[in-house]
Amino acid sequence: MVHFLGSGLFCLLMAAVGIQAHLTPINYLNAECLGNVIRLSVAPPFEEVDAVFNDTQIINLTPGLATQCGFSFKFDPMGNAMFFASLQNCFSQNMDDKLFSLVIQFRLPGNHMTEDPVYRVGKTCSYTPWTSREILCDRNYMEVSVRRTLPDSQTFPEQPTGGPKARSGNLRRGADAVASGYKMTAVVFSPSKKVMKVDEVQRKGYAIANTPTRLVLRSPHNAEETYLQNVAGVPMRVLSTSTFFEQKWLVTRVDATAVCPTPGAVAFTPEVITWYMPKHIDPLISSDAFTMLEVYMGIDAKRLDTEEMAARNYSVLVTEAHIIVEIPVGAVGGYFKSHIQDDQYFVTYTIEPMLELLWIEEVSHEDTRYKVLFPITTPPMARPPQVHNYTPLDAVPEQAVFMLELGTFNLDVELLNITFPTMVLTVAECNTRGFNVQEERSLDNTLKTFRMEVPFSDPVVFKEKRPEQGVTTFTLQLIYGLVILPEYAPFSHSAVVDAVLLDIECFSNGTMTALAVKVESAPSLNPSQLTLSDPACGPTYSDDRLAYFHFTVNSCGTTRKFINNVMLYENIISLPDELEVKINATTSSEDEYQLKVSCYYVVNATRTLAFLTRLRDNVPFAETGTGRLTVRMRLAQDASYNTFHQEEDYPVVRYLRQPLHFEVELTKSSDPKVALVLDHCWATLNEDRDSRPRWNLIINGCENPEDPYRVVFPPVVADARVHFPPHVKRFEVHMFSFTNDAVEPSGQVFVHCDVVICDASSPSDGPCSGQCVNQDNPKRGQRHVKDFFEEHHLYVSSGYILWV
Repeated sequence: MVHFLGSGLFCLLMAAVGIQAHLTPINYLNAECLGNVIRLSVAPPFEEVDAVFNDTQIINLTPGLATQCGFSFKFDPMGNAMFFASLQNCFSQNMDDKLFSLVIQFRLPGNHMTEDPVYRVGKTCSYTPWTSREILCDRNYMEVSVRRTLPDSQTFPEQPTGGPKARSGNLRRGADAVASGYKMTAVVFSPSKKVMKVDEVQRKGYAIANTPTRLVLRSPHNAEETYLQNVAGVPMRVLSTSTFFEQKWLVTRVDATAVCPTPGAVAFTPEVITWYMPKHIDPLISSDAFTMLEVYMGIDAKRLDTEEMAARNYSVLVTEAHIIVEIPVGAVGGYFKSHIQDDQYFVTYTIEPMLELLWIEEVSHEDTRYKVLFPITTPPMARPPQVHNYTPLDAVPEQAVFMLELGTFNLDVELLNITFPTMVLTVAECNTRGFNVQEERSLDNTLKTFRMEVPFSDPVVFKEKRPEQGVTTFTLQLIYGLVILPEYAPFSHSAVVDAVLLDIECFSNGTMTALAVKVESAPSLNPSQLTLSDPACGPTYSDDRLAYFHFTVNSCGTTRKFINNVMLYENIISLPDELEVKINATTSSEDEYQLKVSCYYVVNATRTLAFLTRLRDNVPFAETGTGRLTVRMRLAQDASYNTFHQEEDYPVVRYLRQPLHFEVELTKSSDPKVALVLDHCWATLNEDRDSRPRWNLIINGCENPEDPYRVVFPPVVADARVHFPPHVKRFEVHMFSFTNDAVEPSGQVFVHCDVVICDASSPSDGPCSGQCVNQDNPKRGQRHVKDFFEEHHLYVSSGYILWV
């Protein structure tokens, strides 16, 4: 019985045959006549293969019977099969050695309640003319067919028993007499001169048969009566026989010899398979006087033309002594298969080339067609999997993930699960958890890798803080659980990857980042409640295990002091005092959390830079150009900033308790490197921006510290209208800001702003360092604008607003 693993059903009807059977579709089936071989390409699944003889008898093709009767099978790792049959197999209907019809039945998996469904296919092939001798070497048998000189016979071939699966009759026959009175009586094997009766030959696994014009002999490669012979340095397996036919007073003899290569005919390198075939096969050719007429190469019994061979990088070289076939490892036509030895991953490459030769001997004028189907499998090649860690080292905690890739594998490998120190997760569970496990294939669809992303914040990641080094180490331990199909052979691959993030980073533009990690001595700590020295400066990102801060050195209560030639900035990460008091009142044994962070800068330093100049033929240059930047200010109808008042809406009426929502926008610019900053904004009672009285709303990019109703800066995010958020600034003004003892409680007001257009890619110390960074040194910021950005210093004004 031939067992076959796979899924799906067959679906191609090849030929109608007069047999009653329950027909079931099959996924894929293709039948081809390839010279003296029939090839069936079959997709899974099927459980066994039967031969149908004389339209009535069903014989199960067990491996032993397939070898004896001229059938062979091959399977690839994906479960697809190829089925090869010699035209002169035991069960084909032979019509005068010209037409051969074969019916094969595939038995599909069923259930215990009904009979297994079957699918039958018939194929008829013609083959003429025959040469004097035909030799076929397949993976499991060797076959020789020679022209008989006896008178024509009409007997059926000698058939082996069908075994317990035979459905009708007994296929064993005696050595029937031919029409001329000759009867096949004995076979003599050389060189041992061992004599066997015909029925004994059949019992020992050989097949011998008379056809209308030929004698056919078939043998397993490892049969007792075969022997090894070194031919031109290539080990070959030889079967040499003489078959005797007897009449009442006469005896005649027919000689038949088959020679096939063995695995020793192949040499391997990691890149190339080299197959050596003797050109002069001594047991078959009696003298040097012969002419090689044809040399063909093919794959899976099918010939290839020169263009196909060149496209696949195959080569055939004919020398004085050998015919040499070279095939690159991994070439089209073969396949890789995965293997596990001691939990180590190996691969083999398998391909089945064919050599077909035709020669004629000049003395006897007898021609021989010699065909070899020769499966070749490379020795196991170690392919230890590698885990590649693509984790970015400059990641911040809220974005930091382990980015891992495991590979490479053949397509017959699947990832089942991943084991972490505290749990085992299937692939589906990993993806539910957010690990994003994905299979990726190579461009030629022959290899695969497995990618995975594990956030640093996940509990499966071990975190270790090293205060003395100012870093935190993140470690991920995992074991990949894999399996090889279709045999479901399990194996695993373990890995430990880590990443180190700096707890504190000092940047040359005057900004700092700091990472505060929860420690065991403060188990009740909520990292999101941590602040810098200024309680208004909380973390940029936090979760239940860490807090990440990003701030400038002249904000958030950062102190500065000079030590010799060094300028030192320091800040402290801790809980606000009122929270610390509450925690101490409930958990007196818990330590106070406090983390000092610092950055130092050299006040005066010299750096040496080496460079080399070289004249170029075409030196690029930029022409001086002019352009125009336009800024507009609009009053939004509400805090959504989706709709704005138009010119015809002015004057706009607002009550004293209602806020004003202003938006200032740089228009007609698509340069993402340009940023708009509000430098000063104020309000007057008329359109003259220099008139009095004047209410200061924004001073040096920040809210007026003396105004009890300070402006608010709503954030700007990209949406369908705002494509470049740095081009837009928004601020909210309360109408109470315009009331004092010097004015009436109602009237009109105009709002004006000075804006600065900056290069966002090169921030500086003045207004271009960002919105609201200069409240500690307003004069310095203003001087920077006048000295360096005069041409980019613009102003805008609103229409007048009535307040009541």
